[in-house]
Amino acid sequence: MPVVLSTRPRKGALRADRAWSFFCGPAQRLSDDVMYVPFANWLWDQLGQSAGSLNADASGRIEITIPRLQDDALDLVLRLVSFWTGDVRLRKGRTTSANLWREPVVNLLRDSVRTGAERAFFRRASDLGSKELNLMPLLGSGRAFFSLQLIAQGDSTARMHSHSSVDEYYLILDGHGTLRFNGKAIPVGPGDLVAKPTGPDAATHLNADRGESLRILDMEIWHERFQGSAWTSKDLVYMRDHGELQLRGPGWSAVIPRDALLRTADTERHRDDFYWRTRNGKRKPKRSPIRAAKRSR
Repeated sequence: MPVVLSTRPRKGALRADRAWSFFCGPAQRLSDDVMYVPFANWLWDQLGQSAGSLNADASGRIEITIPRLQDDALDLVLRLVSFWTGDVRLRKGRTTSANLWREPVVNLLRDSVRTGAERAFFRRASDLGSKELNLMPLLGSGRAFFSLQLIAQGDSTARMHSHSSVDEYYLILDGHGTLRFNGKAIPVGPGDLVAKPTGPDAATHLNADRGESLRILDMEIWHERFQGSAWTSKDLVYMRDHGELQLRGPGWSAVIPRDALLRTADTERHRDDFYWRTRNGKRKPKRSPIRAAKRSR
């Protein structure tokens, strides 16, 4: 069954134009300051609900209304739709294009021949010349996050950190460098697969400190699937060198000093007490609103 993309709304069409406006704003091109994963997740879920109608032997077609997009943004939409059907067409006025289906393939090594969304997502990551290609919107939605990272000589990946709800892996594609893992320095090179399972003690940091750049594939496997504009699970990222704890997830987005955390035994001991907790961790007596109401009767 063909899926037809059109900028002109039709009755019964999937309104991806409204979703694009909500998640991505009015821009017609892919922009550095917009996160496209929420839009990709929305479109993925909507097409998933129509999966039975997208079978090759189904009759009719599915209409999707899209905004007027430039080539790179249109390429992203075509890639996402192509996961669900083998026949994707674009209607302009009364003219319908030939099949614009996209392969579910991204080459990790050929940087010079990238086009469309691949080129737009391949962005500068640091002043030293490091670059990053966010593969998630190009490879569809799910529990996995993939990123191709080119680490310039003398540069490093994200600060040393661990996750509470994410299993992370690094595959070294090119170059040699040093892996910091729980206080140990480990030389790494092409073909090495670094495992960092969930847990506060599995902290890593990759450095291109051996006279050449590094090319790595960063893979994160979330225990729960991405949803909407946030994650269903809460992930605590402990950045050991900086002594910071980052909270990520729906309802929480914050960074706090690791030293500000108190032992859970303190909370358990005073669970039924009424108090204010100050910034330095001390407790000040606080009257219970319930008890105060009873006294006033």
